[in-house]
Amino acid sequence: MKRSDLNATLARWAAIGAGFDIRPARGPIDPERLLLNTARHAPEMSRLFIMAATWLDLYGDLIAQHRLRRLIRDELETQHAPTLGLLLDIAQHNTHPKEFASSIRHLTPAPAPAPLFRASQKTKPLAALAQRKASPVSKQWGRWCQAITLKHDALRPADWIMNRHPDLRLRADFRGDLRTSILAALQHDPGAGHSELELARLSGGSRTQVRSALRNLAMTGRITTRPAASANRREIQLIAAG
Repeated sequence: MKRSDLNATLARWAAIGAGFDIRPARGPIDPERLLLNTARHAPEMSRLFIMAATWLDLYGDLIAQHRLRRLIRDELETQHAPTLGLLLDIAQHNTHPKEFASSIRHLTPAPAPAPLFRASQKTKPLAALAQRKASPVSKQWGRWCQAITLKHDALRPADWIMNRHPDLRLRADFRGDLRTSILAALQHDPGAGHSELELARLSGGSRTQVRSALRNLAMTGRITTRPAASANRREIQLIAAG
């Protein structure tokens, strides 16, 4: 993978409070796709994996759970599923009930176990050492790494994040429920507001669930609907957070 892609991932994490020595990305951040990109790039940089797990441990309520499951199904390459599964499993360790259990059910362990990080993949002795020192949960996912220590002191506080990304305040209020996924889809997925049916597909909810959530979002002034120019349908528009 290109170094520029890794740097873009680090910059997006920096924009939402993770401690990386890089200029934070500007503009809205898509946390769910950021998790997918993290799974793709984590083998290149152990700190990326550790900081993502730390951020999820503290701010996991900001993840749009329904949409994350949809992106896992539609956009995540099979070879990166074990890494994302391990990341989510570590992040939910202290949550009851398990915060990411519904997403983890859509992820499978590696069929051919190997070290998680590239540095341990270079030689057979290094790979063997990684296997010997691997944590139980990493062995379950077939991506060997030692037990990690979360770095909460390397994260920005919540008010720093929310002041720079007001849209994340709604995620915190909704604690990852379907309304979060609807708002995220309208913000980040082209065509999501084209129809109720398309919004249900992209947000990861059933049409009945989405219709109910839309009534609540309209009532509280988060979205607006209008008749489409053609066909018997209504378009849905996001009212920007401010």
